[in-house]
Amino acid sequence: MSGGLEVLPVVGIPELRPEDDLARAIATAAAWMSDGDIVVVTSKAVSKVEGRLIRVAGDAAERERARRRAIDAETVRVVAQRGRTRIVQTRHGFVMAAAGVDTSNVRQDEIALLPVDADDSARRLRAGLKEALGVDVGVVISDTAGRPWRNGVVDFAIGVAGLSALQDLRGVLDGYGNRLVVTEIAVADELAAAADLVKGKLDGVPVAVVRGLSTVDDSRGVMPLVRDAAEDMFWMGTAEAIEHGRNAAFAAAPSSLHADAVRVLEAYHDDDPGQQAIRHALLAFLAARPDALRRDCAAGHLTASAVVVDPAARRVLLTLHPRVGRWLQLGGHCEDDESLAAAALREATEESGIAGLVLDPVPLCLSVHPVTCSLGIPTRHLDVQFLTVAPAGALEVRSTESLALQWFGYDGLPDDTDEIAEQLRRATRRLAGTS
Repeated sequence: MSGGLEVLPVVGIPELRPEDDLARAIATAAAWMSDGDIVVVTSKAVSKVEGRLIRVAGDAAERERARRRAIDAETVRVVAQRGRTRIVQTRHGFVMAAAGVDTSNVRQDEIALLPVDADDSARRLRAGLKEALGVDVGVVISDTAGRPWRNGVVDFAIGVAGLSALQDLRGVLDGYGNRLVVTEIAVADELAAAADLVKGKLDGVPVAVVRGLSTVDDSRGVMPLVRDAAEDMFWMGTAEAIEHGRNAAFAAAPSSLHADAVRVLEAYHDDDPGQQAIRHALLAFLAARPDALRRDCAAGHLTASAVVVDPAARRVLLTLHPRVGRWLQLGGHCEDDESLAAAALREATEESGIAGLVLDPVPLCLSVHPVTCSLGIPTRHLDVQFLTVAPAGALEVRSTESLALQWFGYDGLPDDTDEIAEQLRRATRRLAGTS
């Protein structure tokens, strides 16, 4: 492929912020670039200029809670979890720790997410460098990951433009006349790892140039490097594989409730990117787990809840949950229900003691949160939340599942109920017919 390579750091790039011109910054710092060079850029630089940052107001504990929420939103499948560490598959298809959500090399009140489409970011950066310097270069956007069976982290490619990410040598004869059968070279990953030797993690050098490599461009971006889960011999952790085998042995075919959940989520649309990310995650989880609606599904399970409102008085009925210790909307686990909406209505009726509740069958919003529920072990509730209207003059009756049951005015919510406030904003728009 090459007689020799140079790996050159690009120094002098300033601190990057949203809407900065990354191509211009690189061109200014590396005006010496020439045709055929390959520019390797850390994903954090791209995330910053593209505004893929979450602002966090609060202490370290709140930053950690926000980080976990971001991981939930970026995850479509949990591969393995041990304590706080989660190896997951992102919606991009990458398998990596914490879905690429990162708190390093960003301000202490920020959290960085991966670029939405790193291939597109690479294409636009390549075009920007062409315009600024008149050079035809390849671009690799890199991130950092660990590897099975080996300690330490290396950089790998998450976005590619202007070169082929994978070199397929299958069918080629080696120097001894043997025909190669399985050899495919992860060229973009090797470039990312080589570039990190001069970029480093602590030196403030987010860009490097690799010079001297001859390559072609198949215009397929990074996806040739992403192995399909069905072809992966190690697509889940050991503990998860044992659980999966147990469930496969004992679980029946997906229930009608499972089919209803798929139908409801496929039909659910919301302009909020966070809601769409959770929707995709729930659909992926349903596709992977026939038992996704059973409370004994240890990896997590879908739940149904009801935001019970009295629109005339602008009040919401909340329960003080005994296990969580916070005021929440009514709801809980699915049982032998015909649909998610039926489960939410049943839970709301049982927990409120109010007959005649009217439930909108279109979800109001979706939420994912870690919890230790009746399983007695840490898991996740993948909650589908429905708008429910109480009849005029309804009197609530506290059930044994609640420490307290109380109506709150929309402008008088208890502390730590930001999610409830967002539900009520959505409820107001729904009832007004604007959503």
